[in-house]
Amino acid sequence: MVDQTHSFIAQFQEAAAQAENPKAAAQAQMQLIGQWIAVCPLEFFSELREHAPILAAPAFTLVTRYADVQQVLTLNDIFTTDLLKHNMEQFIGNTVVELPPSPEYERRKSILRLAFPMQDLERYRQILIEEAALLLKRVDLQTGFDVTDYAKKLPAAAMSRYLGLGELPVDQVVQWMHDINEGAVRNLANLPRLNEPAAAASAAVKPLIRDILERTRKRMKGQNSTPSFWQRLFKPQPAIAPSSLSDPPTVLERYLHMQSVASTFTADEDIISSLLFMLSACIDLTATAITNVVVELLHRPNILQEAIAAAQNNKDTELAGYIWEALRFRQPSPGVINTCVQDYTLGKGTPYAQTIPAGTQVMACSISAMHDPSVIDQPTEFIVGRPAHLAYTFFEAGLHTCHGKYFSQVQIPLAVQQILKLGTPSPIDPLPKLQGYPTQPFRIRVAS
Repeated sequence: MVDQTHSFIAQFQEAAAQAENPKAAAQAQMQLIGQWIAVCPLEFFSELREHAPILAAPAFTLVTRYADVQQVLTLNDIFTTDLLKHNMEQFIGNTVVELPPSPEYERRKSILRLAFPMQDLERYRQILIEEAALLLKRVDLQTGFDVTDYAKKLPAAAMSRYLGLGELPVDQVVQWMHDINEGAVRNLANLPRLNEPAAAASAAVKPLIRDILERTRKRMKGQNSTPSFWQRLFKPQPAIAPSSLSDPPTVLERYLHMQSVASTFTADEDIISSLLFMLSACIDLTATAITNVVVELLHRPNILQEAIAAAQNNKDTELAGYIWEALRFRQPSPGVINTCVQDYTLGKGTPYAQTIPAGTQVMACSISAMHDPSVIDQPTEFIVGRPAHLAYTFFEAGLHTCHGKYFSQVQIPLAVQQILKLGTPSPIDPLPKLQGYPTQPFRIRVAS
């Protein structure tokens, strides 16, 4: 039970004062923060912005005001993703996401852009429409269907197909990617209960991706040879004729095609890691976002009707305004954690200025930044059409801005649109209180 009857900061301080020892104090304080972020983040962060904009908690320091959040996200030589590196390598492999600013980062990022280009947005949109139709065709709208199940399976099916991994079983992809994401991204304390399922999922899915890669290469080359370790290490692969690619090509096919040029060569294992990362990154957060939008619209019946009208009249830009504003109130993730690698003062020139010691884990609370009244006009009001570059920081900023940002900007609104096109949704289950990954079903029925 979350107590919102008195100050969050007072409760935070009391938890430490009442604990038997420092370890128990830290556990109690972090448990409170976890509860508040999961159930009442807007109220919690509102108090922090006003009274403790930079809060040093046992596991990490929370940064809540817009300007400070942007500094943490964009000063990439000072605030790094080092904390993620070990688990990312363990469960996913060598990916660009954990690299520091460097020539290697630029090379890998450039290859990723070639394999996963924005020019595919319209194609991906069509894949989403087809996969959503298949999923919604199987449900009885009157007796109800599970939004969370739809929200997980749609990105899993669409992204697998787009990447060139459409043979993977969708149900298992959902579970594998959730387990991997829990271990690689969310397991900051390195807990075995999260690491073990992540390791098992990685061990199960990587051989399947490797098999698809090898069969795709053979099909493209028209031969049965697999390059040796030394061939991969010292020279690019024999050229694959462009005519052997699908029209349009999958991401996997593009990676294999680029192996024939030294400057764009990526080893097979790194291709597998990149595909696995893109798949794991797109499902959990996207599923949470889709579910959160539906829940937030259901909280606002008048706004829901406006969104339905936009969806049914194919006013995509207008509908997107409702989607992003709903997510501003119910964001899939509270923010991103970075490692401060050198002493740095945040809030310079303000009464709350604080020097962050090197080695501190810092959470840039983007959901808080999106409600900072010093930047966001009338932050407590649901206003469609806000300037996106200021009001919506879901995809973070700086060196590690989400590469799939533009795909998500297609995927999330379209997923919600397909539901709203069916009619007016109403909840069967109570509206979820938790704002994180939906582990429980949330059923709705739709009246046409």
